[in-house]
Amino acid sequence: MNTTQQYLVEEELEHLRDGWISRREFMRRAVLLGASAGTAAAMAACVMPAATSPAQVTPAQASPATVPDADPAVSTDWIFYRSTDGQLMKAYVAWPAGGEMAMSLPGVAVCHENRGLTPHIQDVARRFAQQSYVAIAPDLVSRTGTPTDEMPSDDALTAAFRTLDPVQNAMDFVAAVDVLRAHPSVDETKLAATGYCFGGGVTWQLATISPYLKAVAPFYGSNPPIEDVPNIRAAVFGVYGELDQRINAGIPAIEAALQQAGTTYQLKIYPNSNHAFHNDTGQNYNPETAAQARSDTLNWFAQHLGLGPQK
Repeated sequence: MNTTQQYLVEEELEHLRDGWISRREFMRRAVLLGASAGTAAAMAACVMPAATSPAQVTPAQASPATVPDADPAVSTDWIFYRSTDGQLMKAYVAWPAGGEMAMSLPGVAVCHENRGLTPHIQDVARRFAQQSYVAIAPDLVSRTGTPTDEMPSDDALTAAFRTLDPVQNAMDFVAAVDVLRAHPSVDETKLAATGYCFGGGVTWQLATISPYLKAVAPFYGSNPPIEDVPNIRAAVFGVYGELDQRINAGIPAIEAALQQAGTTYQLKIYPNSNHAFHNDTGQNYNPETAAQARSDTLNWFAQHLGLGPQK
């Protein structure tokens, strides 16, 4: 398995541990993602599933930060752009209505979780637009011919994610940053990036290869190659949940690398919060810490992009 496949299988293992899926369903998903049957069985054997079932999980509540698709304060569009290898990619773009100000707005690239460019991630892009950003949210899976905004089946989505290359994922976002740089409303000296779960890992890796980003905020993302950390030029705000043991195991290594490289950074662990606590459509949503992490991210971006006070 490559690093993307490994990450996705480990997330499914967490779903088994939390009681969201059965052992048989974990095995099926793990094999679809590229694990051998033997590897999947060994991983499952090390886990004691919680007694919780999906039916017993309290449904998530909508975030007060939600920006409806029809909000008149925000304009949106679907675009296609060429990635670094020439592949056509699909992306969702959001910007403040009436915000066609020549080269004056900040830009932010937003990377989705392991379910693709869902309505939630589109909402996150609109939330940034409401804060006067031009936001681009690429659909990494669109390069496989399975655009996730059209809600493919779970198996089709899993099979599509299996084919993604971790290096190319970051390069697809390099190209998306170039789209922002060329946007007539964007000040190319004020560029940021963020991502969630799977997208947090992509954001970390993007930061190691893009010289144009001034600030990044990976949310509970897996570490980039540690040897590449000295290449980071952006100010890093790393978001973690206190209960997210798998991802948090990587904090000491990334913090040591950031310190050694002299990178401007802050790694913040939010209390009583698990992996994906920012996603208000998911089972781990924590409304208090999600709101705080959003505010902290906006303030971090404002500080390092030279923007005014944030809402």
